[in-house]
Amino acid sequence: MKKTTIFTPLLVILLSALTACTQNEGYIGDLFGLWRLEEISDGTTVEECDTIFMAFQADVFQVRRVNYISYDYTLFTGLYTRTDNLMQCNFLNHNGTDAVTDEQQQQMLQDLASLHITEISPVFVVEELNKRNMRLSYNGYRYIFVKL
Repeated sequence: MKKTTIFTPLLVILLSALTACTQNEGYIGDLFGLWRLEEISDGTTVEECDTIFMAFQADVFQVRRVNYISYDYTLFTGLYTRTDNLMQCNFLNHNGTDAVTDEQQQQMLQDLASLHITEISPVFVVEELNKRNMRLSYNGYRYIFVKL
């Protein structure tokens, strides 16, 4: 009887470890995690940005603009696809509301205008991506991120 009670917790731990959720044999991708936007540049002017964060997990992304004074934020979520050096971000939700009507999409685009994003499904060119840095370009602008 004692052998069963001693081995039961060990068996549960072992089974839990073996069935842990990973994909691609444990590789979760270069984009996975939280990135902070450092700057946006159009080649002549540079905008410093330390209030914009972008997070990736599986095929979901989130963009969060934080106001450090009021601790308020604007939130965008959606799905992305990446093929080689192209990444399409489909913005689907704005501050917790699905953007399904034209009016909701226009409001989302108004809030995205500060990031120089002019469409609901922009396609970014991935110029650089490694464990610490990401550089994207879109519509004449370059976005430089660092991994947190």
